[in-house]
Amino acid sequence: MEQFIAPMVAWVEANAAWAPVIAFGIAFIESLPLIGIFLPGSALLLGLGLLIGSGTVPVWPVLLATIFGAILGDALGFWLSRWLGPAFVRQHLPKRHRRMYGRGVLAFRRWGIWAVFIARFISPLRAVAPIIAGVTRMRQWRFQAANVGSALLWAPVVLMPGTAAGHLTTLLADQGDVLLLLLFALGVIATWLALRAAWARASLPR
Repeated sequence: MEQFIAPMVAWVEANAAWAPVIAFGIAFIESLPLIGIFLPGSALLLGLGLLIGSGTVPVWPVLLATIFGAILGDALGFWLSRWLGPAFVRQHLPKRHRRMYGRGVLAFRRWGIWAVFIARFISPLRAVAPIIAGVTRMRQWRFQAANVGSALLWAPVVLMPGTAAGHLTTLLADQGDVLLLLLFALGVIATWLALRAAWARASLPR
């Protein structure tokens, strides 16, 4: 993952004008059903957050691009699953994701619209939530309300740790404490990822 993330962050740093496009693409692909599982989107957005905090890339274009990418990725998955139907989805769903799909169905039956909202913050469920919403024929306005609402919250949450770490790194770099702040930044990101993973495991239906 580090071999993939580091060159991408370095490229964006050298081509700051493309940062919103990259942010949109990351959020869009990570929100696509199943495909998003294979992209370390959260880690990549953390890297973009570091560049925001250091002042390399602008905050608002990247934030808005992340929000719109997440909304359109989920919306596309929802529309496709509604169009293809439940039989097609069950037939072509990879075996390794069927258990996750089953857990998602249980979550939808229990939480309804809130399952879409919460799934945005849980990596495994985020990849199947639009599919489940589509095949269970959730009403369009209910899904889109949860889709837009969760994206508005998810984007700043996923960018914030990296942004804070990048800002502090720049602040302390002026005072010569680069190594200390680097360690702090890595600690912040590692702690955030660990807490996010623990919360995701605890939130998955048994």
